[in-house]
Amino acid sequence: MNVFCDLHHGDLYYSLHLLFEERLKADLFRPIGVGWFEKGFWKIAEPYNNAPDTINQFLGLPATWSTEVDPIQRYGEDRLIDGVYHIPAKVGSEYYIQKAITFDKFLKTDIDVIVASHPGHYLPYAQLVRQYKPNAVYIKQIGNIAVRPEGNVLLAMNTPVPPNVNCLKYHPEAHKEYCYTSPANHSVIKSFIAAPLSEPNLTLFLEYEKLLPDFTFKMHGINGRDGVISGDLMPQVMRDSAFVWHVKSTGCGGFVARQALACGRPCIIRKHYCHEHYTLTRDLFEDSVNCIDLDLGSTTENVEKIRYFSEPLRHVEMCKNTADKFKRDVNFDAEAENVKAFLQRLQRK
Repeated sequence: MNVFCDLHHGDLYYSLHLLFEERLKADLFRPIGVGWFEKGFWKIAEPYNNAPDTINQFLGLPATWSTEVDPIQRYGEDRLIDGVYHIPAKVGSEYYIQKAITFDKFLKTDIDVIVASHPGHYLPYAQLVRQYKPNAVYIKQIGNIAVRPEGNVLLAMNTPVPPNVNCLKYHPEAHKEYCYTSPANHSVIKSFIAAPLSEPNLTLFLEYEKLLPDFTFKMHGINGRDGVISGDLMPQVMRDSAFVWHVKSTGCGGFVARQALACGRPCIIRKHYCHEHYTLTRDLFEDSVNCIDLDLGSTTENVEKIRYFSEPLRHVEMCKNTADKFKRDVNFDAEAENVKAFLQRLQRK
């Protein structure tokens, strides 16, 4: 099976690599070359006035294949094989290969499934299928609460689905370094939400920071007070926390929440945000097991609950319970089989 998908979010694309290539043994291709932009099938740079640097960042062809860099040398010098670029990409400390094809190569390749994971590509990719690959199954991957499910959908959230939508809900997988280690720190609270945290989230964060002066609060994320954490360091920085602050008015779901749970780090949340925005991660959270739900108590009670679960022996137990619960709740092997059956049903239509 040949699958074609856009690339705009590194962790999301890697999760699709794990799903399609590692678990379903398909070939996953992404776009490369400015032909995609010139033909109108690449829209990621539109919010940035189609800045050439942004276009080149995602679609640029490698000028040379240097053998001085170990990861590239490991995969060999000739990285253009039968018209397919094999590009080493790094996740954590590991490398994997992204298979990238130009628009012309796409036209010459049999494609079974086309996935649009960026909202700006939902309509262009529908046109791409109609115009060039009418026999391919077209799927939207949706993880954004602002997008209404329509057509064939892989849904990474728990929003209500209209009856005419062919939909499968699933959890995108993170790379293996998001794994449990026993916590060494018991009074460090970190936020990885894009920052500065929007109101009223910022006010709440600063309020709890003031009320817990013996705790260390870190605000990471884009424009964060304490600096952005690179993808290589993210798993370790997350494991070095005691709790992950994930009070997010646009939904307490997404990659950060799942990564934290996989690492065995309880989240501090307001669960009504999960219910309000129907994020799939909502059903993973259980107060006092793998999270502290600020909705359930007063500020004074919540501060005491955080202190209670930060007691070292109690905190170690909570972290272990968090990791164990995530493994029970999310079975990536079973979900991959569900995706396989889902695709087979769509291909028969």
